[in-house]
Amino acid sequence: MNRIQVPIFELNNIKVVRDNVTNLKIKNFKFHRGAIYGIVGPIGAGKSTLLSILGGQLIPSEGTVEFESEEFKKNWRGKIKIPNDILTLNDELINFRGTVAEYIKSILPNKVDDIYQSFYSSAKITTPWDGLVSNLSTGQIEKLKLITSMEADPKVLLMDDYGINFDPVIKRDLDRRLKNSVRSRGTTVVLSNSELARVKDLVSVVLFLDNGHISKVRSLKRPRQ
Repeated sequence: MNRIQVPIFELNNIKVVRDNVTNLKIKNFKFHRGAIYGIVGPIGAGKSTLLSILGGQLIPSEGTVEFESEEFKKNWRGKIKIPNDILTLNDELINFRGTVAEYIKSILPNKVDDIYQSFYSSAKITTPWDGLVSNLSTGQIEKLKLITSMEADPKVLLMDDYGINFDPVIKRDLDRRLKNSVRSRGTTVVLSNSELARVKDLVSVVLFLDNGHISKVRSLKRPRQ
């Protein structure tokens, strides 16, 4: 089979049980390469649980998760060894004493100039290139994480509650850049949001979760302009 046709993720008979309550139950689902998936559902539907399974942070109670046709490897303690090709954006603060420029240089030294020109050189940009990371707002931190994650060029990018801290102008710009990144690099993006309206212009496939089950899958692919 052509490598491009091999699913990036395949879930088989996944079940997550906590305190005798089933939080997630998925019989079978395949995530394909180079697409943007949206996971939509109310609070408690299982969105974060599913993302945690894909990111290797949670081992399901039953079933298997395959990443590029292989199950996640585990260390001697039984903890999953998360592949470097999978990046998960979280809501933790960036613990860095220095400027935005210095932070980017510390993790992506070969892309500092490109990131500056693409994301921070315009006079309209409100995030200060030479400002301290510790002074950034929640939205600015989320933007910085998204930029550095995209530029790290992972095979998979996972994002919970995508864009809830962005104002509409910033979100439209980052949506466009994220779509361009997927097209040019073949990244698979899986993001969640409680409202379809917030992600419908970005995603190509939507999984609707209801009480831990996939109730519906909808393709939002649009014809090329």
